[in-house]
Amino acid sequence: MTFITRNNFEVCSNALQATALDATSLAASSLPPDLAFHRSMDQSLAHDLDSLSTRVLELTNRIIQLSSKDNVQNFGRLEDEDDVVDEFSRNIVDAMEGMLERTDSALDEFLGRKKPPAIQVPSTLPDFPHNKEVKTRALPRGKLDPTITHASHLPKPQLRFRYLHPTTDESPYIPVSLIPHKWCAKVPLGYVFEDKSPKSDESIRNEGDEEEETKKRTLHPYYYELTHPTYPDHIFNPPSNPVRPSSLDMSPSRSPTFVTSSKDFLSFANTLSSVTELAVDLEHHSYRSYRGFLALMQVSTRQEDFIIDLLVPDIREGLRQSNRKAPAKSEDERMANEAGEIVARVFADPSVVKVFHGANSDIIWLQQDFNIFVVGLFDTFHASKLLELPKHSLANLLETYCDFVPDKRYQLADWRIRPLPIEMSTYAQSDTHFLLYVYDRLRLALVNKALSQFPSPELTSTVTGSETDPYMLVRAVLARSARTSLRLYEVEAYDVLEGSGSGGWDTLARKWNKVALTALGGLDCGNDGNGTTSVPVAVYRAVHRWREEVAREEDESTRYVLPAHHLFLIAERPPSSVSNLVSLFDRAGGGSGVIPPVLRRRMGELISAVKSAIDSVAITLKQSTELEVAETATGEASIDVSATVQHTRNDEITEVIPTDIESRLWTMSASSCSVASSSTLFSSAQGKTSALREATVYTAPHSMLLGDASRIIASRCSKSALMPNASDRFRAIVERIHRTLVIAPVVSVPTTVPTVESTIPNDTPKPLNATPLDSGKSTSALCEPAGQIEIPFVPEHQRQSRSSLRVYTPMEDDTIVIVGQAGARQRKRKREKNRGTISQLRSGSGASVDDQEAEVEAFDYSSVPNLLDEGSQKETTGEDNDRKNKKQRKSKAARPAMQTNIRAGPRDQREVKSGNKTHTFK
Repeated sequence: MTFITRNNFEVCSNALQATALDATSLAASSLPPDLAFHRSMDQSLAHDLDSLSTRVLELTNRIIQLSSKDNVQNFGRLEDEDDVVDEFSRNIVDAMEGMLERTDSALDEFLGRKKPPAIQVPSTLPDFPHNKEVKTRALPRGKLDPTITHASHLPKPQLRFRYLHPTTDESPYIPVSLIPHKWCAKVPLGYVFEDKSPKSDESIRNEGDEEEETKKRTLHPYYYELTHPTYPDHIFNPPSNPVRPSSLDMSPSRSPTFVTSSKDFLSFANTLSSVTELAVDLEHHSYRSYRGFLALMQVSTRQEDFIIDLLVPDIREGLRQSNRKAPAKSEDERMANEAGEIVARVFADPSVVKVFHGANSDIIWLQQDFNIFVVGLFDTFHASKLLELPKHSLANLLETYCDFVPDKRYQLADWRIRPLPIEMSTYAQSDTHFLLYVYDRLRLALVNKALSQFPSPELTSTVTGSETDPYMLVRAVLARSARTSLRLYEVEAYDVLEGSGSGGWDTLARKWNKVALTALGGLDCGNDGNGTTSVPVAVYRAVHRWREEVAREEDESTRYVLPAHHLFLIAERPPSSVSNLVSLFDRAGGGSGVIPPVLRRRMGELISAVKSAIDSVAITLKQSTELEVAETATGEASIDVSATVQHTRNDEITEVIPTDIESRLWTMSASSCSVASSSTLFSSAQGKTSALREATVYTAPHSMLLGDASRIIASRCSKSALMPNASDRFRAIVERIHRTLVIAPVVSVPTTVPTVESTIPNDTPKPLNATPLDSGKSTSALCEPAGQIEIPFVPEHQRQSRSSLRVYTPMEDDTIVIVGQAGARQRKRKREKNRGTISQLRSGSGASVDDQEAEVEAFDYSSVPNLLDEGSQKETTGEDNDRKNKKQRKSKAARPAMQTNIRAGPRDQREVKSGNKTHTFK
């Protein structure tokens, strides 16, 4: 056996490639193309081929297994030719790519191209043989039992609580007026100490929200203690070799200590008073409660794990810090109150480090239920962020540092279940059992990262003038944790108008990407510019508000009363009856098939809310319509009032001269109204008069589509005259219609009419609808269209010469119009006639230019055939057919007879089978 070393690697590689190439070439050239035929004829050849194929497949499978040791389950086994063809890409290509990538990585590391990580995370201690066993523990798959996620058979535990915050109370949370005592205080309770020195806290400077900061300074009782913290020395001295806690298995010896009575609670509190570090986690329940409540508290010290049942009334009431609490009536209540004060003092003591992971919600829940504030917090979430770990969850930290993979399915379990199943208690214990060990490891990693940024303290001191602080990242984590402790519980009020807040209708619509139901997308803007709410939006807001009110009344979560997807389904398809509402929850209707219990009891109320919303939309639309009609009537009245007022200089009434042009769809005349310089309604109207004079109004006394619409059009025209943009747009549309649908008369020969001088003085303002006749122009201008002259189509039998005195020719309806061209012969005659006329004009002698021009008569388009003429098309078609038949007959006669000895067939077979054999029709 030859060992491959660095010296002979190139030789072995070349030999391997040459051998593989020779074998491939030999197989491709020596094997016959019809190998299957030879295989069927020679049994020995078939046996050799099968054995060789089996050997090749075995070698291939072994190479795949060796190349992917860690992911063998991802690749299948090659059994036959079909597997090689079908699974070539997955089994062979992917395996080779993975092997080559690992080879490149190994070569880079061997050659020094791959840099080691900046932070060397210490490896786990080797003296725990169960580490590998715990890490490879198979996690259960699938969903939890519904009885674990939601124990619907349980009675509400909050009914036994001695105090529960009212669901309808929306007064702000002011802890200064609630807590009886401020533990470990630097500033007495009720006093606000404002530091005049510039803020050195980087997190406060970056926040930049002075209003929020002022609110926290005023309301938070521990604001000064959290912004001016004092930390114990042991927090900056992590152990160089942290002691890992014992394994967490299902054995009874490692079961946590359950605190379910006042006596156990007092013993637990005395234990906390003697420690300097503790890990804390909380379990919250919010599905069967409007505001939610804490159900479980897990606390771990270096020696023991505790699980405190917060559903026990005595323990819960003992933890609640309030100056309105009733005095103890029994020994159990006294012990619970004493234990609660000890726990509150420990949580507020900055010398005791409280280790949480992701404490944003935990801080709020402790204030909401017990008025307990945390000082001296170390949040491992912020530490993982500063260390730039790939993931920041607690499960990832436990897997990274403790080789323990928790079952996160129980994160959403119903923590009201009593007694706790062993799986749920194990999960609750795991949240804090390893947390202090993770806290030690994270502090070591933070110190190592700070030192790695400045590897040479001597060089750093020469540059900056001071030595490097190896605990600067630890201080950064503590500063961020202090900002987390400054979070304050707020009672959220329901915003009916804007829908803001975490439970508002606008927030929910944005979260589900329902743009049409948001505050901005839920308005239909009409022509008047006023926004009106549509029916789906009104139903959505009404049902959302009904759900909020019912949830407060029943002390249930809004999700339990009516899920969000059902809420949007009702908004999109508003039900009109209980049966329609029930059909929405069927699977065929898009629902989940289950009607929520609260909704089943209160369906009538929901239907009433939906109907009220629809009625409100109808009333709003009716009112807006009436308002628009009233505005229109007001506009018409203003025009009528101004029309009755005198307009001339000496209060003379200007007469309205009607126009005679009615051939267009709308007339290019001004509105039939008179404008006065002043009125009793609008006082001075000079500006409006000029606007009305400049605007061109299109009106028609009668319309085939709208009938007598003069009143409506007049009112619209009055508005458009005051709005130049609208009138310009309307004028553009009218011009487009005129260019396509003009009913123009036949233009007559222009005749000169004597100019009639106007009797209206020059200084008198002309009426808005004055015609060209009033200005002394010729009558030919009457028939001149405003735009391009268009000549309409007139049937041939209705055409008349230009000498006719009739201006308008009556038109008859045509049923068929045939488009074609006039015959070539007719065009040839026209050309010859025109040549003769021109030659005569040129040969004429002694004729003056004026006489020649007089002899050239204007071309009469109405007297010549048109392309759309039916008769000329038929005549031309007949001439073409005759010419074609004559040409065919001449060609047949000129064709010589074929000389052949073949005898002619029968007459009925040799004649052409076509119509008109007797040539009857010519």
